[in-house]
Amino acid sequence: MSSWFRKQNSPTVNQKQRLLSSLENGMIQASQQYKGYSKIGEVLHLQGPHISLKALSTAIGHLQRRHPVLRSRLQINREKTNSYFLEEDDTLQLRIREMPRKRADHMILWRQEWREREKETTVIGQGLAEFWLLQVYDSLC
Repeated sequence: MSSWFRKQNSPTVNQKQRLLSSLENGMIQASQQYKGYSKIGEVLHLQGPHISLKALSTAIGHLQRRHPVLRSRLQINREKTNSYFLEEDDTLQLRIREMPRKRADHMILWRQEWREREKETTVIGQGLAEFWLLQVYDSLC
């Protein structure tokens, strides 16, 4: 069991669940109401050989084993209105979007994709993170 879930001062429903604080609940509610408010995106630009979807999936799996939030689902707390909790799920597979791009698009394609998707709300019951693999394929160069 992860120490992150045990160290928090917020109560736990069971060892694999952690109730969100009032601040965290407020952020989730704002995100739901204002379509993605407070969503964060990070970009890692790698130069090198082709990255296989399988290799990326394996690397993400290693990250999930180390970081409990990456293996947690957001759930609705049915016992309290406007309240949520995180539930660890060791079988959770985070979504990976594979998007081909042209070599010249490395600075614009991810911004266009982000503008289209930044307003999507967090889906209750799904993982909290998603990965995008924007990659140049030889036929697109």
